[in-house]
Amino acid sequence: MAETVVNFVLKKLGEMIVKEAQSLGEVRDKVQWVKTELTRIKCYLRDAESKRRKGSEIAENYLNELRDVAYRIEDAMDTFYVEIEDHHHKLEGNSQKDHGFLGKFKRLRRETTKLPALHNLGTELDGIKKVLEGISRSKVDYDIDPLQERGEGETILMPSRRATYHEVDETEVIGLETDKNNVRELLLDPKIQGRVVITIVGPGGLGKTTLAHMVYKRKRAS
Repeated sequence: MAETVVNFVLKKLGEMIVKEAQSLGEVRDKVQWVKTELTRIKCYLRDAESKRRKGSEIAENYLNELRDVAYRIEDAMDTFYVEIEDHHHKLEGNSQKDHGFLGKFKRLRRETTKLPALHNLGTELDGIKKVLEGISRSKVDYDIDPLQERGEGETILMPSRRATYHEVDETEVIGLETDKNNVRELLLDPKIQGRVVITIVGPGGLGKTTLAHMVYKRKRAS
């Protein structure tokens, strides 16, 4: 489970760095640091998972800590995008009809509205950095090892698995059916005209991304 979450978050971090390369500014370095450190920590996941299966509570705690911070990173990114989207909707108005100076002014104002979202993202990433540094230091205390070589010329390989939430099996998901139906009803409400943006909020680990994907997959299938 922890590896699936980490892989998914690493993918989202990579996409953010590429798509928001210009607008992230100084925060881009923080996003890149988090991605790099999370990639390094990922090398220890298989050993931690192996120890957990053998009954190690220490390894289980390590995996839980890593999973929780991965959810926190995901929430920070989602909040950033939601804040930007919300500001853009407020400024849209009749922007398509605006030309000349007024059009340029509105475009400049739209870029300026990213500043609070960037500040919030940067602040959250500072806190996440401290948590990741603590997890990285705890590997020694938890006796968790990275990939190692076995004997001469033999290496323990970490199988490549490009896991994302697109692999979620709905038959294995418990407790989200009611929430899924509620979100679908909001999206399909005939009384609502135009584009609909629904924000799913809550503490990390509640399954917000899984819920969103389940609704998206069901809508696309229908």
